[in-house]
Amino acid sequence: MNTAITSQVPPAGTRRQVAAVAATALAALVLAGCSTSSGASTSSAPGDPSAGGDLVIGTYLDPTCIDNQQIGTNASLSVSRQLTDSLTEQDPESGEITPWLAESWEVNEDSSSFTFVLRDDVTFSDGSPFTAEVVKENIDAIIALGAQAPVAGPYLAGLKAVTVVDDTTVQIDFTQPNAQFLQATSNIAMGMVSSATTQLTADERCAAGVIGSGPFVLKSYAANDATVLVKREGYDWAPTSATHEGDAYLDTITFQVLPENSVRTGALLSGQIDAMDSVQQQDEASVSSNGFHLLTRANPGFAVSVMFNLKSEAATDPAVRRAMMMGVNREDVLTVLGPTGATTPGVLTDTTPGSKDFSEYLAYDPEGASALLEEAGWVENADGIREKDGVALQFDFPYFFDGPVVELLQQQYADIGIRLDISQITTADFLTALQSGQFDATVGNLTRADIDVLRSTLTSAGANWYGMSDAGLQSLLEAQAGQPDPAARAVTADEIQTAVLENAYVVPLHALAAAYAVRDGVNDFAFEASTRLNLYDTWVTP
Repeated sequence: MNTAITSQVPPAGTRRQVAAVAATALAALVLAGCSTSSGASTSSAPGDPSAGGDLVIGTYLDPTCIDNQQIGTNASLSVSRQLTDSLTEQDPESGEITPWLAESWEVNEDSSSFTFVLRDDVTFSDGSPFTAEVVKENIDAIIALGAQAPVAGPYLAGLKAVTVVDDTTVQIDFTQPNAQFLQATSNIAMGMVSSATTQLTADERCAAGVIGSGPFVLKSYAANDATVLVKREGYDWAPTSATHEGDAYLDTITFQVLPENSVRTGALLSGQIDAMDSVQQQDEASVSSNGFHLLTRANPGFAVSVMFNLKSEAATDPAVRRAMMMGVNREDVLTVLGPTGATTPGVLTDTTPGSKDFSEYLAYDPEGASALLEEAGWVENADGIREKDGVALQFDFPYFFDGPVVELLQQQYADIGIRLDISQITTADFLTALQSGQFDATVGNLTRADIDVLRSTLTSAGANWYGMSDAGLQSLLEAQAGQPDPAARAVTADEIQTAVLENAYVVPLHALAAAYAVRDGVNDFAFEASTRLNLYDTWVTP
């Protein structure tokens, strides 16, 4: 017998009332939260929103490839969210899944089969219709991308078949229970692209940019310079959370690449741009008043952590990994990060639905760490670095983000006799290092508002970048994916976190936080559930 989970789109008036209630709840969350983890949107100016205007956002990172299904950086996904829509949407506060391109759905009892009934009025910006066949083509394309779809690919693990029932009905079956899949359909990485895009190679998709059904269209992309989006005329299928219907308010959105923090801040303060990302601690005061305001929200999902290559010799000793867990002063980490960091209670950040407090494992104890290493036979040499059987305790540590934290880790670990040989490399080279196993440890995280992010990161199946080989842990990871009851999944997630932290398979450091400074007059500048930008409702005061 099937368990039907059906959500119909409410009428426009009801949609606006629901959105207003949600906005009020989110505002309460802002006031209740800490300074580095706040809510989803700015307060709006008095009066009704007005259409028109251009928004320029200074960003520290080039999107590289504007393909939501292929690239998982913050920059790429925040651009792609404006271009693409998803089958469902997730409420950023409650975690509830609500309709979007799919107006209803049905899930069988063991969550191995999902049937979606689609809207029949959606088109892509090239004029082609959104149909069940296009959904199948999207899923086939993600599978074909393989390792080049690092976020979306694992969502489809165990895919059995995608069946086009009719033009507006598609059934997606898995070989085993897959409770995470419904939330996955709300993720940007599963955003729908046109049939024409699915037919391109990975490189061609990066060069052209995806064609989506979203409220904006890609006008131009210049590498390491700017990405320009223009309003799409005739857009009329916003999700139920939206506060208006029809076309977006903004005429254009420009993501201007400004890698230097001081340059971004200067551009904002001088009026050259309207908003900027990655606000640093030294700039927090200047962009939090006098015509500007600061918006922050911790990313949900897997916390930024030291990720070990458990197949490397350096990471095989659990005493070393536990000492590295104890040797991190996370207060210093947050001081270095300023608004771009937030505390994490464990492997899962606190904006992840179902997360619990495991902070007892994260206590700073350098003396205990040193004693643990001594007991395990790691003795300091003349340089202060520990050795055992003639082998120095050092880690080849490439990274591509979180540089100030990595430099701080290098200092803190040196204090307990562990050397990090750090090297900052490009995103492409970093992915190559992961795929080839040419590293001992690094920093990593994965953003997703679902506890299945644990399985996506720690599974020993598939690519297994981190060399996991714990059969008991793997059983738990698979078990939570097969539990349709959210409460039962959360209990299993607690068991997973306990196993990971007791074995120090990773060392949680902090939650990555989106930190945007926005000038007054930019209204409803919003985050969606995965803390990427959602600019459909954004408007500027004339």
